[in-house]
Parts: sequence; structure tokens; C-alpha cells
Amino acid sequence: MRVRGIRSVEIEMCDPDRAAEFYAGVWHLTEIGAVGGARYLRATGGYHHVLAIHRAAGKPFLRRIVLDAADRDAVDRLHRSVAAASVPSEPPHAIDRPGGGYGFGFADPEGRNLAVICDVTDHRDHADVADRPRKIAHVNLNSVDLAATTRFLLEVLGFALIDETTALRFFRADNPDHHSLVAGRHACATLNHVAFEMPDLDSVMRGAGRMRDHGYPIEWGVGRHGPGNNVFAYFAGPEEFPIELTSEVMQIDASYVSHGPDYWRWPPGRLDQWGVTDPHTPRWNRIQNVYEFAPGAFRL
Repeated sequence: MRVRGIRSVEIEMCDPDRAAEFYAGVWHLTEIGAVGGARYLRATGGYHHVLAIHRAAGKPFLRRIVLDAADRDAVDRLHRSVAAASVPSEPPHAIDRPGGGYGFGFADPEGRNLAVICDVTDHRDHADVADRPRKIAHVNLNSVDLAATTRFLLEVLGFALIDETTALRFFRADNPDHHSLVAGRHACATLNHVAFEMPDLDSVMRGAGRMRDHGYPIEWGVGRHGPGNNVFAYFAGPEEFPIELTSEVMQIDASYVSHGPDYWRWPPGRLDQWGVTDPHTPRWNRIQNVYEFAPGAFRL
């Protein structure tokens, strides 16, 4: 019944044209079309698109996170599990949007808009291309009620809690990546960031340089995390949407031994494995409170 990972995210921008130009020209996604006022961009992986940009009505939002399921049976089983959790949801149905598919939208206990989809018309070409993202590696969520969010991810959606630090919990989907979702305690149920996976370390570094060339400074990094062992560099994109370039995500299987907060505790003053990155910038800390999920927008 488990979901297979993050398929895409949908955002609402006050200036969607500028955002689309950034994600294509600087972030190196590829725009594949515009339908109903929304702009759709793909990475180099097989997913039809990894980002949809809608026009915001007044302020920017994160509209939804779209999860991938193996087939209709998995979607139907997940819908029954979501319905039993007594959260807002819609019945599974054919999806009338670019890529099509079959799935349903719902909200979790903290009001985040999520969807599960299968049978999308994906791309046959999925080879890595230097300096271009292959997919969304993970989404990191801020949580007011981390216990409720954890129960929902584990018991309703079938994620596995794979590692835990003093601040964060890492959840694995049904794929070899160490984690696909991360959740941490925060004063608001907002977005922490969306991470895009690059093919290698050089692509992260060149991407970071390209961001600086275009006026987007590094807000944290470059460094290497503990859980997941991935390289990271964080930025505030257009309208201060929090994004990450990452690579070398640890690949694991059922033999992986999970660890708790004591295992991942760094020496004083160290924030990553390398020990060379400075603390988060004040701007990065501030934008943790900015991106809420669009209220009531759980229906596909």
C-alpha cells in the first residue's frame, strides 16, 4: 500500500511567469507546457512533471504535494486508508490535467494538501544530464503536531520512519532513497523546503554557482548531511520559495539500521559532516514561516 515517492509539487506564485523563467533558465528544469494558466516543468527523470506553477490570488502558497503510487489497486487501498482516518478527501477519479492519471486529493491532520496518483503518461527518456535536476528528492515539512503527522505518515500512507535527530524525522517511501519526506517541530505547519536531486556533487556546485551568478545567494551550505549522507545547498527562490540542490542521497534496503538523536548529535559548532558550512542565514530562518498550504485546495 506504500507510496513510491514524491512525484511533483504545485506552487502558487504572484508572478508565475517570472517563476517559470527562473525554474527553466536558472534551476534547469524544462517547461513542457501551460494549461489553464498553470505552467508545468519536468526534470530529467521519467515523471511527466515535477513542478506546476499556478497564479496566486494575493499571496504565494504551496498548493499541494503529489505522491506516486504503483497502480490503481494501490490508489484505491490508500484511499480507503485515508477515508478511515477521517480527514478531508475526495474519491479516486480520472485526472484531467497534463499527464493524466488516476488518483485523489486529501488533507492531512495539519491541513496539508496531498494527492496520490498512478497511471500518469510519463516520459520514456530519463537519463541523467549534467547540471540538471533528475527529480524531487524530498520535501521537508514544518509540523506543530509532529506526533499526529508521524502517525498519519506511518499508519495511513505507509511511510517508514528511518532515522530521527533532535529536530527532524526522516520518512522512507517504497524506493531505495534514504528518505522522501522529512518533518520537524516548528511553531507553524509550513514548508521547510523542497529538495531537487542533481546527478552528482559537481552539478550541485555548478548549480550553486549559477544561483549566485543570478543573484540568489546560498542561505545554508554547501555541506553534507548526516541522515541520508546527501550533499546540500539551500536557496530562497522567486518569492522566497525555499529550495535545495542535493545529490548523493544514500541508497538503502531493509538491512539498514535506523538511528536515533544520540547517534546524529554533532560536536559543538558543527552543523554537518564536513564542518565547513556556516549556520543558516537569518533570511532562511525567516522564510520557514512563509509558505503555508493553500487553504481547502486538496481536490485535484
